[in-house]
Amino acid sequence: MRVVLETYGDTGDGGVRLGGGAARWHLYDDHVHLTPHHTGGRLARFEAELLPFVEDLDACALAVIDMQNDFCSPGGWTDRSGLDHTACRAAVPGAVRAVEAARRHGMRVIWIYWHNRLDLRNLGAPTLWSFKHRTDQAGIGEELDRGRVLTEGSWGASLVDELAELVDADDIRVPKFRMNGFHGTQLDQVLRTQGVRTLFLAGVNVDQCVSTTMEDAYFRDYGAVLLADATATSSPAYCKDAVIFNAKQCWGFVTTTERFAAPDPYPAGAG
Repeated sequence: MRVVLETYGDTGDGGVRLGGGAARWHLYDDHVHLTPHHTGGRLARFEAELLPFVEDLDACALAVIDMQNDFCSPGGWTDRSGLDHTACRAAVPGAVRAVEAARRHGMRVIWIYWHNRLDLRNLGAPTLWSFKHRTDQAGIGEELDRGRVLTEGSWGASLVDELAELVDADDIRVPKFRMNGFHGTQLDQVLRTQGVRTLFLAGVNVDQCVSTTMEDAYFRDYGAVLLADATATSSPAYCKDAVIFNAKQCWGFVTTTERFAAPDPYPAGAG
């Protein structure tokens, strides 16, 4: 029996199929079409690396990850741990621009954040060790001057002021309990029930919570787009460089908030 592979087949207009059925993408020399079967909707072409891509705005969402006081504010956990919280704050202006652009696009905004249980019984030793390497170091759930670290209802777990004022009642909120925004949460179900196929990502730390969420989105066959200037980390600069490299080579696409804010209209039915 001869097997006919739909994957890598000819699209009939100069492209190559990636995948099959309604979930396929079409690869062309100058862009990737993420929804080639679509005959309507609000198609837009976003400039990105390694190639521009086309997607329906109604199938996209913006995920803002961990833009919380414990990571980004003076007196928060990052600051009190001796790390550079101002490096994380560098993501704030870009995250604000991303949210404002998503609003203009009529795109869903999803706030993903650490909200741990008071009793910490959902956190195993490996996760606790990740953030407590010394006996005198404050770990998740331990007390600091402004309350317990990354604990639901605490100041540290709250969004930074600049973003808190942008939250809309219709936004989707997803608390998480690990770095990865999908692990043990309802994020996947929310995206699928809302018809989201492509996720734009902003937030901190780009080499930890943002990157693991982006990787898992990729593993689940979502389109994943890193907004480079809306992300930051308190880690050394090479950590973000590595994420950007892998994001565009492996996990999806990399773009900027300027490009995100101003995609080009794309005529339905075009290749």
